[in-house]
Amino acid sequence: MAYAGLLAMGFLALYGASNQTVFGQTAENSLLGGYQDQTLIYVLYHYLDFPPFAHGEETAVVGVAIAALIAVRRRRWRDMATVVVAAPVAIYATHVFKNVAGRPRLVISRDVDPSFPSGHFAVAAVVTVALLIVVPSVWLKWCAPLLLGWTAMIGAGVQSMGWHRPSDVVGSALLVAAVFLVVGSLLSKSIKRVVVGQLWPGLVGLTIALVIVALAVASAWKPKTWAVPYLAISALIATALIGWVALRLCRTTDPTSVGTRSVEQPAVSGIPLS
Repeated sequence: MAYAGLLAMGFLALYGASNQTVFGQTAENSLLGGYQDQTLIYVLYHYLDFPPFAHGEETAVVGVAIAALIAVRRRRWRDMATVVVAAPVAIYATHVFKNVAGRPRLVISRDVDPSFPSGHFAVAAVVTVALLIVVPSVWLKWCAPLLLGWTAMIGAGVQSMGWHRPSDVVGSALLVAAVFLVVGSLLSKSIKRVVVGQLWPGLVGLTIALVIVALAVASAWKPKTWAVPYLAISALIATALIGWVALRLCRTTDPTSVGTRSVEQPAVSGIPLS
């Protein structure tokens, strides 16, 4: 719960710095410009309706439904409750905050529409966390890289196409992470926790990280090349945060599961809990 509070404060601080100050608006607006069909990621959006660039609501519904079904199949009722409560709350919160908080026009710019936090990235983040919470541990080493790579592509792509600013993507990650941590701390319970180093040891983990970085850079590419590193880095920061929250909540009670460690439980009246 303490982590959720820190994330919420970070969310509000980021909004204030990026949307409520002249410096913040000027700095982020300088990263915009160009046409979306000049970006690499536009091909996936235009020709393939790559979700959630397109069909965002459908993506969220299908992704969360699959996560809930997996949880039911595994009889993970607390995890199912976490998913079905946190997912809609996180997505709805992004829309409510965007509409209520707004973006004052502090600088002269044609890009004045409120966009903090990103709803597109929120959908990808919610689906990623929901699925990683409920999949069996033996699937994590395959599912996590795929889902986090997809999330990084969405975070970078919405920026390169001019739909969102860096703070929108990072802010969305902070909000989604805070909501899942709060709900997860209230509803989820287990005695095992994932250990990243055991899932992807050594060069395997490094290779996966480099591939995700490459996906973010490719998705962030636009003719204004000097802006690409900023867009990619913000997408990677947001993706790393989502991955951290997902793996923090992704726990198992299966003692034979790969990549997990025991979490010590406190004793009550001198009698260790079994």
